[in-house]
Amino acid sequence: MSGENIRIEDLLKECSSSGLRRTAALEACLRALASAEQPMTLQQIAASSAFDVSCDPATIYRLVSRLEERRIVRRIGFHSRAAHYCLRESHHQDYLICRDCGSVEVLDIACPVEHLEKKIAQESGFSDLEHELEFFGRCANCQD
Repeated sequence: MSGENIRIEDLLKECSSSGLRRTAALEACLRALASAEQPMTLQQIAASSAFDVSCDPATIYRLVSRLEERRIVRRIGFHSRAAHYCLRESHHQDYLICRDCGSVEVLDIACPVEHLEKKIAQESGFSDLEHELEFFGRCANCQD
């Protein structure tokens, strides 16, 4: 079994333990998100070559919403624009989001607040602490 298949099986087990039924649409959605290098919109998930089942947009929306509720998927971006989604990983990612076009890019530097998160956890007594860091600006394409 390939590494990606093992990863999908682990995600499916996590989905099952959180109450989601294993369906072809669920498997296709997880495959699409797992194969993506960047967060994806619902339309991009549906159009992905890894999403190889026939599904209406409302079904994909409900599925991704359930994955988000169960903390398997993370929603990124403006609430007034198309949201982007990605799998939650054992490590987090931080993002750059364009205020004009809504594009989302992974911030490819070490997280600037990771040490602060650890300190807060130690001092507050909170466990399983996490954060989300999103920077908003104008991408290179929108500056032209």
